[in-house]
Amino acid sequence: MIITNDLIKTALSLIELTAREILLSEGTTWGPRWVEGFISAPGVSGAIPFKFGKVTEWNNEWGKRRFTSSEIALKKLDLAERFGDDTSSIIEACPWVLEEGEFLYAGGISRFGINVGVSGAKGRVDEAIANLLVDCIIMLAHLETDARIARHEMQI
Repeated sequence: MIITNDLIKTALSLIELTAREILLSEGTTWGPRWVEGFISAPGVSGAIPFKFGKVTEWNNEWGKRRFTSSEIALKKLDLAERFGDDTSSIIEACPWVLEEGEFLYAGGISRFGINVGVSGAKGRVDEAIANLLVDCIIMLAHLETDARIARHEMQI
C-alpha cells in the first residue's frame, strides 16, 4: 500500500505546528483552542484519531457541552466518507441527505478515498485543518510513489 499508518503520522507531525498557530489566531475559534479529528484512507484500518492545540478543561462560558469534539469529528468523517465530498458542500447542496444524529457543520473532507473529520474550532477552520491534512497525505503519497518508480518497484 502507498498510504500507511507511518505516512499518516508523518503528515500529522508536518502540519501540527501550523494547526496550533491557526488555533491561536484571533477569530479562528469560538472558545476552545484545540481540535480533535479522525483520518481514514486506503491502506489504513479504522479511523486514526488525532488532536491539535492545547486541550484544557471545558469553560462553561463556551456554552453547555452536549457533545465532545471527537464525537462530532467522527460524524463529519463518516458523512464526508459516505458521500465522497466535503461536509460544507454536502450541507450547501443537499442537507436533506444527513441522517439522524449528524450535524450541519463544515469540517469533513473527502478526496480520492482520503477522509478527514475535524471538530473544535469554527467550522471553516476545522475544514481548513482537514484540507491541510489531506493535502499533506496526498503529497507524501506522491513522494512515496515517485520513490518506488525510481527504484522500478512498479507493482503494489
